[in-house]
This record gives sequence, C-alpha cells and structure tokens, in this order.
Amino acid sequence: MISIRNSFYVLLIPVYVLSAQDHGLKLLTAENHPMQYYVSLPNNWNTADTWPMVVVLEAAEKQYKENLIRFVDARGNMPFILVAPFIVTNGRQGLYNPEIFPYSTATWKRIDSAGTCTFDMEGLAAVMRDVRKQFHGDERFYITGFEAGAHLLWAYTFAHPQQLSGVAAVACNYIRRCVDEKINTIHSSEAHLPIRYFVGGTDTLWAAGKRLYGQWKEAEKTAGELGFKSVTEEVIPNKGHEPMPAEILKYFYDLYSKAILEKHD
Repeated sequence: MISIRNSFYVLLIPVYVLSAQDHGLKLLTAENHPMQYYVSLPNNWNTADTWPMVVVLEAAEKQYKENLIRFVDARGNMPFILVAPFIVTNGRQGLYNPEIFPYSTATWKRIDSAGTCTFDMEGLAAVMRDVRKQFHGDERFYITGFEAGAHLLWAYTFAHPQQLSGVAAVACNYIRRCVDEKINTIHSSEAHLPIRYFVGGTDTLWAAGKRLYGQWKEAEKTAGELGFKSVTEEVIPNKGHEPMPAEILKYFYDLYSKAILEKHD
C-alpha cells in the first residue's frame, strides 16, 4: 500500500464499496474456544497482504450485529478487518437469552464454571488468533469499547498490551472488572501504546463533571500506575452518548498510517 516517490511516501488507499443490504458479516466460532464473533472484511481483501484488525466491544445493550454494522458503514476507504465478539462481561442483562446470544447450553455451562472474565479474556485471544490465521490479520490489533464493553477493553489492555496497536475507550465503564490484580507494571516497550478516551461534548453522564466521568479517571489512573505514558482524552463537540464509529476508525487509521510511514522510513 506504500509507494516511494522522490523520498516521499504516498499511501495508496483502495476504494471499498459496501452494499446497504449486505454488510458482508460472517458469524464464526473460534477454534478451540466456543466464543462466537462477527467479522467483516474489506471488499478487496486478499491473501497476498496482511490487514489491520479492529475489535469492537459492545455495550450492555448487547446489540452485537447492529453495532458492528455502524462500524462497517463508517469504514469507508479504510482497510480494517472488523471483529465483534459475543462477549459476556458487559453486564448481566440478556445473558442466556437465545435471541441475543448464539451460545449453546454447553457453552453457558462453561461460562458459569469458568466465570465471565475468564471466558472473555481467553475467548478474545482465541478469536484474534483465528482472524489472524484465516484472514491474514496483522500481528497486533486495535480495540474499542463503548460503555460496559470497556470492562473487557481495560482488562485486556492492561494484561496484553503487546498484542495491541491502539486503544479507544468511549464513554467507558471502569470498576476494575476482570483486571488482574497481580499486574504491577508493564514492560517499558509497551509504555507508549496509544490509549485514548472519547466522549461526546453533550454526553450527560460521561462528560467531564458528570456522574460517570470518574470511571474514566480511575482507568486513567490505573493506566498511569502500570506505566502507560500515552493516555489522552478527546471531547467530540456536538456529540452525545454514542459509540462514535467514524471518529474511532479515523483515530485508528491515523495511527495505522503513521506506523506504516515509520516502518518504511
């Protein structure tokens, strides 16, 4: 995707066209783990290249498919493989409901036995191994979580920063759910992993000074204590309480483009 001309790097971005009727979603199950997930590939996906991946963690509403479609619609010309796992750490409402989850009775028994945190942490790792293997994903991936979807985002970020390229928490929850208390610090090589908190300027609960803003500040504090040094906040004017797919994917694409340029510098 890079050409070199007169010492300048030019990003050659293919044009992707998505049908409004067919968003190209595939429902798959991870190998060696029962977590299921939706995946959406760019229209010109091929096996010759490797592709950046974005994990989309849904909020407590558990609208996994609908939320991923928002990101598919926002993807435009960006070459991301989009992945939406059926996580269970995003609140108890809707658990065991077959109209929401595609999980079998055996899978729910496994979740009850192992716990939701273990299921999601191990499941997400298995899902991303699969996507990397089946669809030629990059070694690292980007991750975003909205509201209760951020419980897993923070736990995974703090435990496995070496697997990530960028993190975007949106109007996030944080009560240390699933966070491994044995983690003291991260390796210095992961200190500058880009982590950003996004919130709408008109969000009535999660914006600065509002009732749930403190959860983000606690997450920021934990990140600092662990050694993360690139933790920022961005307020999106005239936006309310929403997952902000366009803003998140632009942020990730800027990081992706910068990494490509630095790699070829």
